[in-house]
Amino acid sequence: MTELLGLPYSPWSEKARWALDARRVPYRSRTYAPIVGEPRLRLKLRKLRGPVTVPVLTDDDGRAIGDSADIARWADGRGEGPALFPADLAAQVDAFVALSERGLAAGRGLSLARMLEDDEALGEMVPPALRRSLGRAGARIAAIGIRRTLRKYGADGKERASLERELSSVLDELRAALARAPEGTPKTLLGRFTFADVAMTQVLAFVEPPVFGLRIARASRRSFTDPPMRERYADLLAWRNAVYEAHRPRPRELRQKERAGHTA
Repeated sequence: MTELLGLPYSPWSEKARWALDARRVPYRSRTYAPIVGEPRLRLKLRKLRGPVTVPVLTDDDGRAIGDSADIARWADGRGEGPALFPADLAAQVDAFVALSERGLAAGRGLSLARMLEDDEALGEMVPPALRRSLGRAGARIAAIGIRRTLRKYGADGKERASLERELSSVLDELRAALARAPEGTPKTLLGRFTFADVAMTQVLAFVEPPVFGLRIARASRRSFTDPPMRERYADLLAWRNAVYEAHRPRPRELRQKERAGHTA
């Protein structure tokens, strides 16, 4: 079966999961272990040097596909469901994908900087099986990994103010695009649901994570959340939540919990 290697709290992995779920493509999900899982990932991608990252999809033929947008394009050619990259909107979808990458990179830098200041959030980055044995040392080890990630993506030397301006610029562009978009319930960026909506909703994960889709522990959720931006972009968060409700297939475990709640 097709396998998706990703991180449950990563907006990039969520973009890939959403695309597969929207197209109803069967797949098995596996969680990536940063640092310790890197050698195996390099072999899978046949990339011995340079940065490697998830999500990575391995299809039934053993072909590895990296990058969430490429995985979404792969999914768009299979299964059934809404066309994520319709031919008549291809250029516009690609433009929003590029815009989302700008916003996600800035948001990642900001959230990781906040995490370095929160020992409880750092502790949540330690695998559960190791938390008790490592104790407080776990947070210090996690901090090393966080700093490594910041260096990996070139965000370690950037000032927060610069990252905040970049994220705000992307969100302002999103707001302007929604103002131009055709009316709908909910609005979609290009008049119908496409991967453009998937990509841009994920930028808002670094303003406030969605209710479902990303699995983020309580303290880590603090690191993802930016209270001033949450207030400033409350309209965009409401749009994101509406798109999730209308177009994001719920994970199986969440559907089970909701049904249990309705029958309790």
